Amino acid sequence: MDERQHLKAGRSALVALGAVMFAALGVLVWEYLQTKEVTNTAAILVLVGGAGVFALVQRVLGAEAPRSLMGVELPTGADAPSRRQRRRAYLRGALLFAAVLTGLSLAGLALGGTQELTSGLPFAVQGTLGLVALLGAEFLALFAVSYAIDWALGEWSSKAVERQYARLDG
Repeated sequence: MDERQHLKAGRSALVALGAVMFAALGVLVWEYLQTKEVTNTAAILVLVGGAGVFALVQRVLGAEAPRSLMGVELPTGADAPSRRQRRRAYLRGALLFAAVLTGLSLAGLALGGTQELTSGLPFAVQGTLGLVALLGAEFLALFAVSYAIDWALGEWSSKAVERQYARLDG
């Protein structure tokens, strides 16, 4: 089996694994909706074990270039224009992630009642200004964490791809 066939077989295995994990998640959600508790140990083990197998198969298949939010492959070079393009992609992804989750928090606060949802916080959230400050702080924290994770994983992926290219060329 040559490298191309090996990669196609590995990707097919990952798709099948994803389908099995999605089905296990469906079983757990259905069980929770029916009984308000999750006791299906087999489905939980499939999810946890599947995540481990997924990570292992990804490691065996080799590195893949980082991708933008729209699925476009980002350049892996170490030159300034390539790094700048990757950083812009990380920035867009982090902004979208933070905006969506902050919007979901806002919807949750609107639907669930501010007092009930913020009563567990170590500080009091009072009035509109307090909510704006809370959501602003949440947005900034989500953005910072998301950008840092995207940057770390993306740079690791691009360096791994460059190492793999060097190994195949050399």
